[in-house]
Amino acid sequence: MINYIDGKRRWINEEVFGVRGPAAEKIQPAARRQVFAAGDCDTDISFLRDATALRLVVNRNPNELMCRAYDDSCSTTGYIDHDGTAGPVRRGDTSVIPDQTDTVY
Repeated sequence: MINYIDGKRRWINEEVFGVRGPAAEKIQPAARRQVFAAGDCDTDISFLRDATALRLVVNRNPNELMCRAYDDSCSTTGYIDHDGTAGPVRRGDTSVIPDQTDTVY
């Protein structure tokens, strides 16, 4: 099992929904995605995004994960791409989540 970044998505798609091959790494239609997901690190983001109803984020203060959870407290350099490069964290509409201070952690 490779549970890093999209590996969790792939594992769920293969083991739970029976999706095989390269398609297992891609987001599936809502009927073929989990209802609930939980995560505590930046590499859980694609897995959390796939959840159709409930998401639990445990705040251990990883930058990108908390940006997405709060949608208001992050750095414009909080996103780490698959190749390791940093960039801005974006909402679903591609707008950048602005820099703010995490007042909860």
